[in-house]
Amino acid sequence: MEDYSPNKISKSTRIFNIVWALFLIAVCLYGVTNGALVYPGVRGSGPIELTGMPLLFFCVALLSGAINAVLTVIDHYDKRDNETSYKQMSLYLNVLSIFAITLAFGYQFVINQESALVIGNVS
Repeated sequence: MEDYSPNKISKSTRIFNIVWALFLIAVCLYGVTNGALVYPGVRGSGPIELTGMPLLFFCVALLSGAINAVLTVIDHYDKRDNETSYKQMSLYLNVLSIFAITLAFGYQFVINQESALVIGNVS
C-alpha cells in the first residue's frame, strides 16, 4: 500500500480561485438585479442580451463555475484521502456549466427568431 499525500495547491492559485469565484457570483448578481446580461458580439455580429430563462441558465453556469473554483480551495485544506471525489465533483460541475451555457445561448437564439410568414387565402 502506498503512502497517501494530500493535494497541495499554491497560495496564489487559492487566492485566484477565491477572487474568480467572487467575480462569477458578482456577475450573476449583476445580471439578476438588472434582468439582463449582455454578451458582446465577435467579428461583426451584434451583442447577445440574455434575459429571462436564458439568463437563469447562464447564472446556473456561473454559480457552478464559482462552486468549482471554491471546491479546489477546499480540497487543499481537506487532508483526507478523497481526491477522486473532488475530481468527480469538479467534472460534474464542468459538465453542468457547459450544458447550462449551451442551453442559455440556444434558448436565446430560439427566442430571437422571427416568426415565419404565412401566406394564405383570405376569404
